[in-house]
Amino acid sequence: MRGPSITLPRHRSAKLFGVILAAAALAACSTPAASPSSDGGGGTAVDVTLSEFKVEFNTTDIPAGDVTFNVTNDGTIVHEFVVFRTDVAEDALPEQSDEPEVNEDDPSLTSMGEVEDVEVGSTKSFSANLEAGDYVGICNVEGHYDSGMHIHFTVS
Repeated sequence: MRGPSITLPRHRSAKLFGVILAAAALAACSTPAASPSSDGGGGTAVDVTLSEFKVEFNTTDIPAGDVTFNVTNDGTIVHEFVVFRTDVAEDALPEQSDEPEVNEDDPSLTSMGEVEDVEVGSTKSFSANLEAGDYVGICNVEGHYDSGMHIHFTVS
């Protein structure tokens, strides 16, 4: 059974079609086509994926300013994610002498923020204001950094 139909005068139909067309065009233009994406607060959002034993970004082309790291654990064990500003190579960060972890207090590293205990299948976020320079993101759970969980990225 058909419901009642509404007939609009021609000029209103054309006007309504124009409004719908303009709204669709605006929606298409407002969605970023390339990463990084806006985080809604005027900064940049970077999606970080952790798994055994790697760290992946949706982009490593990150502009200076406010950056939100959305960290998802796609692995099978708990991970964490720490960002350092440093000129040290990503695979040569200073480690604790008594544990297989990066020494987060070493003067060659400036911690920019972190999320701890990212459970399997969950996402945690943190934001930092990053200046232009070199950065390294790592998982600093015991043994994970040495197993390859690190990534270098440049902020420009």
